[in-house]
Amino acid sequence: MLRFTSVSVFLFSALALAVSSGYSLGALALLLGSVCLLWKRPRLELQQRDRLLLTALLTYCLVFVANMFYHGDPMREFDIPLRVLLAVPVLLLLLAYPPHPAAWWAGLAFGAIGGAALAIWQFVVQHMPRPEAATSNAIHYGNVSMLMGMLALCGLAWARTQRHRIAWYGLLIAGCLAGIFGSIISGSRGGWLALPVCVLLVAIDHAQIHGKRYIAIILSAMALLMALAYYLPHSPVHERTAAAITQVEKFNANDDKSTSIGQRFEMWNIALVLSRQHPLIGLGRNGYLEQKEALVKEGRMGPSTMNVTNAHNDYLDTLVKRGAVGVLALLLLLLCPLTMFALTLRHGTLAGRPYALSGVVLCTCYLIFGLTTSSLTLNIGIIMLVFPMVILWALQRHAQKSASTGQKVSN
Repeated sequence: MLRFTSVSVFLFSALALAVSSGYSLGALALLLGSVCLLWKRPRLELQQRDRLLLTALLTYCLVFVANMFYHGDPMREFDIPLRVLLAVPVLLLLLAYPPHPAAWWAGLAFGAIGGAALAIWQFVVQHMPRPEAATSNAIHYGNVSMLMGMLALCGLAWARTQRHRIAWYGLLIAGCLAGIFGSIISGSRGGWLALPVCVLLVAIDHAQIHGKRYIAIILSAMALLMALAYYLPHSPVHERTAAAITQVEKFNANDDKSTSIGQRFEMWNIALVLSRQHPLIGLGRNGYLEQKEALVKEGRMGPSTMNVTNAHNDYLDTLVKRGAVGVLALLLLLLCPLTMFALTLRHGTLAGRPYALSGVVLCTCYLIFGLTTSSLTLNIGIIMLVFPMVILWALQRHAQKSASTGQKVSN
């Protein structure tokens, strides 16, 4: 089973962006593998923190499903909480049979590189203005690409302890740069906000172990990279940043809601206004869309965003559809594992730090992504949150356990 979980974890990340619905293949393999728990019955030795993570996953799922049935929303809405629920048996499987660490780090690097290669093909050969790799949306491709690049960066601390560390350094740095490049070429501005925050987290972590000079080195490298990305000819960063500034100015001066940012501002405002009707449990998906249609008929909202099914902000979208209860469940899903990963990062063993740092980066990225788009309304968004979360948690637990018992963690 250890080989099976390792291969599945590798495929999960390696195929995520280069193959259509590739992120689902490794996840499906892990889910099918979890069936073995019914007859193998391994000793899981669940700790309090394991139960807290399970509680966060199950609470989000239960609140979502209860709200969906209360409001009579369509059954296709069940897809999102189902993905969260399916991560539970996968977590138990990985706690019992933790994957090879190399499978996780290699999968991340190859996945980011494969996604960037496909995006370059789309941009250069197919003349796609905003490449989306094998996903269905440039925004979500850009965000996931940035996420994978930042997670690959977290693996450098692990690579330092490996026999072939130079090769691992090269692969993970290539994966990091490919992930950043994929985000840049996609033109997804929301994902760019995560870059300085995540790089700072990595720099601080490395500085605590190897000295404060690492902060200066990593931040200088990031500043150079961002300058190059901005000032290169025909840079998507320069063009998209300039467009954003122009659109904000138009909105402030003329209340122009025809641009992408103007439409976002309108969707955010409408979500806030509508959330006041049922602040505790929200309107549900159908109620939200019906109220938007009514506002268009009254002339209080433009028709351009009427058929958009989300508020382009995870927090506001949850607030208007599932109310304050839903927002609390969402924050529990993000902040509970973030806190536990951070505690391990602060007090855990050296072997567990790369996975704890990755968990902090994962949750931080989603906290940032959710500010400008509804990351958790599509399968790729929710799967690329909860499945890496449980993979990293199992890897961290295994590393911590091996260190505490004096065992050698597999390389």
